[in-house]
Amino acid sequence: MEYKKITFVLGKFPNPRMKKRIELEKRIGSVSLICWNMGSVNYDYYDKEVELVSIDIKANRTNPLKRIIPTIKFMYKSIKKLFEISPEILHVENVDMLFVGTIYYLLKRKKPRIVYEVADLHNLIINEPNTLKRKMIKQILVLFERKMCRVISLLIITSERFYDVYYKEFIDSDKVVFMPNMPELKVFKDYDKKEKGRFTIGFVGSIRYYDQMKLLIEASNNKGIDVIFAGFTHNKEFQSEFADKQNVSFLGKYDYDKDISNIYKKLDCVYSVYNADDNNVKVALPNKLYEAIYCELPIIVASGTYLSELVSEMGVGVSVYHKSLKELEIAIDELVNNTELYESIVRNCKIHKERLNINMYNSKLITKIKGL
Repeated sequence: MEYKKITFVLGKFPNPRMKKRIELEKRIGSVSLICWNMGSVNYDYYDKEVELVSIDIKANRTNPLKRIIPTIKFMYKSIKKLFEISPEILHVENVDMLFVGTIYYLLKRKKPRIVYEVADLHNLIINEPNTLKRKMIKQILVLFERKMCRVISLLIITSERFYDVYYKEFIDSDKVVFMPNMPELKVFKDYDKKEKGRFTIGFVGSIRYYDQMKLLIEASNNKGIDVIFAGFTHNKEFQSEFADKQNVSFLGKYDYDKDISNIYKKLDCVYSVYNADDNNVKVALPNKLYEAIYCELPIIVASGTYLSELVSEMGVGVSVYHKSLKELEIAIDELVNNTELYESIVRNCKIHKERLNINMYNSKLITKIKGL
């Protein structure tokens, strides 16, 4: 088999999803990784089979408008490194890294094949701008992304709805691969479903959308239930604000492969309510959906989203209005006290486990990349 030279260019150290992509593409080529270390957070990534290039430039993590100059610096250094590596395939994530890939593509005589992965639609693209400045930025971003997508060979999306609402206007469907953010089931090999103890609702993953997180804590008051947050947050005040609540626990940052099974062992229900006023939230599919199904746990999601459509269709959870404390309280009461409802959701999770065949999706992706 002819091995390919593959380089990933990421705006941060690889998360569990991108680690899975790296592991997958190591099957067909030699892999190197260029990532942006923005500082302030200690990440670690080590794989002796992968050449790691960490470009250390401090930048604002949450506001893209405040990191324009650092982004330009990162682009210069990463493109310079790409000329040294000279990959045949360039795997980039999100629109800012696509810009890096496009510039390199245009400068390089022997053109690389670009694999463009989108886990979330850019907020400045998908949401309606509320100022003239943001409107202009949106127009520029949309124009640039459309033009840059002319040079890509493959688009990977984690929600099929991304294509329906946006990319179908300018990318042919035969260039698109749907890769749901499913877990590798081996990480759950030691998972055992919780059988006793206080009813516990857990939010697992990077902690954002603090209004919805606070809503969960408020809804848990005087219910005789526990709440667990497992994951990193940039907002230290959020954790300290609720440090004295006896029924709320913060587990902090975790190693996905090593810890995820033990985290889910503690839960009776999964919380995945985000701000559905955000158009990206309306169409995204978080990995919590698949994790909850595999662990046979009900999932609480925001109504009016693609996620809520799938949850309703499969009968694996309940939907609530993302700003309604009352609806969330009612949903929690039902899951805690209505044994028939809870058990029916568990049965539906068992039925739909067959959807969790990540190997099928991996095979499709590898076939596509081999053919580039």
